[in-house]
Amino acid sequence: MRIRWKLFWLLAAISLVPLVLLRINSQFALSRLAEKLSTRVGAHLVAEAQTRLLRLVEDHARLLAARRQALSLAVAMQAAAVQRALENPSPPALAPDTVILVAPEMGMGMRRQLSDDPGLAAAPNYFRLDPDGMVTSLPIDTNRLTLRLLPGPTGAPSRAEALATLLGPYRKVAALTGPLAHFQSTVLADGLAATYPATAGLPRRHDPRQAPWYLAAMALPGPAWTSAQVEPGTGRVCVAASSRVTDSHGTPLGATAIFTPLDDLLATVTSTEHLPGAVESLLVVAMPGPDGGVSLVTQAGEVRPGRGHGWHAYVTPAPLPVAEPAVLAAMATDVAAGTSGVRRLTYQGRDSLAAYAPTVRGEALLQVAPVTDVLAEARAVADDVRDSIERLYLFGTAIVLAVMLALVFLSLSASRAVTRPILALTKAAGRLAEGDFAARVETPGTDEIGDLGRVFNELAPRLDAHLRLCESVGLASQVQRSLLPDHPPDFPGLALAGASRYCDETGGDYFDFLTFDGEKAGVLGVALGDVSGHGLEAALLMTTARALLRPRAAAPGSPGAIMADVNRELTRDVYGTGRFMTLFYLEVDPARGAAAFARGGHDPALRFDPATGRLDELTAKGMALGVAEEARFETGTVTGLTPGQTICIGSDGLWEAENEAGEMFGKARVRDILAQTAINGPQAVLDALFAALDAFRGSRALDDDVTLVILTLTAPPA
Repeated sequence: MRIRWKLFWLLAAISLVPLVLLRINSQFALSRLAEKLSTRVGAHLVAEAQTRLLRLVEDHARLLAARRQALSLAVAMQAAAVQRALENPSPPALAPDTVILVAPEMGMGMRRQLSDDPGLAAAPNYFRLDPDGMVTSLPIDTNRLTLRLLPGPTGAPSRAEALATLLGPYRKVAALTGPLAHFQSTVLADGLAATYPATAGLPRRHDPRQAPWYLAAMALPGPAWTSAQVEPGTGRVCVAASSRVTDSHGTPLGATAIFTPLDDLLATVTSTEHLPGAVESLLVVAMPGPDGGVSLVTQAGEVRPGRGHGWHAYVTPAPLPVAEPAVLAAMATDVAAGTSGVRRLTYQGRDSLAAYAPTVRGEALLQVAPVTDVLAEARAVADDVRDSIERLYLFGTAIVLAVMLALVFLSLSASRAVTRPILALTKAAGRLAEGDFAARVETPGTDEIGDLGRVFNELAPRLDAHLRLCESVGLASQVQRSLLPDHPPDFPGLALAGASRYCDETGGDYFDFLTFDGEKAGVLGVALGDVSGHGLEAALLMTTARALLRPRAAAPGSPGAIMADVNRELTRDVYGTGRFMTLFYLEVDPARGAAAFARGGHDPALRFDPATGRLDELTAKGMALGVAEEARFETGTVTGLTPGQTICIGSDGLWEAENEAGEMFGKARVRDILAQTAINGPQAVLDALFAALDAFRGSRALDDDVTLVILTLTAPPA
């Protein structure tokens, strides 16, 4: 056996045996840890869920009481409106387009015609629930009410006309109560009834004067609250807030009510986003039990049809499906005493947490959450631990394999055949680090060492070329920056400042100050552009635009015409490359207090007048340069420029700069800084904007070039 293999097996015996033993021990230890962690986390989550569920149900119970109070106040307002309508000696004439009249003598054909009324339309949350559980749409009309005559004396026609005037008060009460007002109904003692919203689907033989809500309202002087009953015509389990209607002498005239589906009422007061899984909400009532104790039943229990009519149904309280009688009895005692609590029980065959809080005497809001949902997080923790253990097993196996490969490498590395090429590579790398790009190594082998030598021989010339390219880019950056003004010119009537910051060695932003002779003498041209992209291509396009703009701006023509000519020539150069640039060009005449400008897809300039504190934008129509050869550009004009007014032109790299949190600098900051510092001159504005930008972005580098030009009118030249 060769020495290298002896060395390999010796190192394997020393290293692999401890690794295998450590791996086996960690397997059992981590498995036990996963079990303990899952158990403890589960117990903690159950305790925490009990506390949170109890607090939630108490808050929801208080909110339910507030909803009931609001409905009671609303039905009292509704009763007052009905009394005023009935006491009006001369009610308005019955408007056919505000009521749907349903009379007892109407046959089925006439009722089908009412159902086909085009004003009746399907609406959210309005449907009919048949005894067999089928759901059908219930068309309604919120712009009308249904006026319904029952068999027997119906009173004077004026009462029908008076009830027809309740459309406005009904709608006001519905707007105040929102979705809680499902149906609103008024029934007079003579049988005349008004229902809002209008519908043609009410039962034909149903007499609302025998309904529990009507009897409760007629028995009490104030608002009454009726427990869950089936709403006629829809089959839905509803609660009702009702109130007696009297005349000015206190004589009962009838009753009015607001109906709210029980499931909708519970949905408005229950929120379970703080607990995992599905939480069921119920209203439960403590009732005397058969053995003299107290039993707990659901208020909206079983719905049973009666006398063969689908609409004639009633609700019978049903016991809770709880497997533990002792727990149920304790809960019933707490509800009867008005005490809140939370208990763990088996509900509908599932291990659950049940929290309850009193709403009114003998009634409580009950919320049940399955424990399996509460413990989902604990199971997720246990699964994560098991996944971590499996990953550790794989990692341990990978370590063993890595050690074996390392041992092979170490045994083979003892050979001089391996060390000699490595030493040669080390020496050549040292020469390359000192700048000798002619350094090479011999590559006689075809193994990894030989490949490394060939890669090294290819690397040296590439590094040389890259260094030369960096030098070329640096030179291009110097040339580009030399094309930008070192400092603004001394121009009578104007104070100027301008600067550019590039995010790369070369950039695509450009600004310039242009002075003219001849007929444009006394006018200063100011240009600021932004080329798409970065790098050498953007710098070359900026240089081209500068070369096209300078001679054209010196010739006669408005800024719009100058922009159009520059765009024409630039488009011919860049057409098909996808490159373009935005440009804002301004010609200002301080002696006349006027300026003209054109905008080629660039953001508008900002003008601030410290005398009035007004800040507006200089904008004109025009698209980016290099996109369309025959594009037109509008010339904007500004007159009445006075000393102290400041104009700020910038590139979007300023307001689109982002900080470490991803928030943009924004134009609002630019406007605020301009308004605060304009009085100190353009250089102060420029310095303040760059300082604010640096403070805003912190350690984050610029993502785009930033260029600013600030000009302020000074005293007119002598």
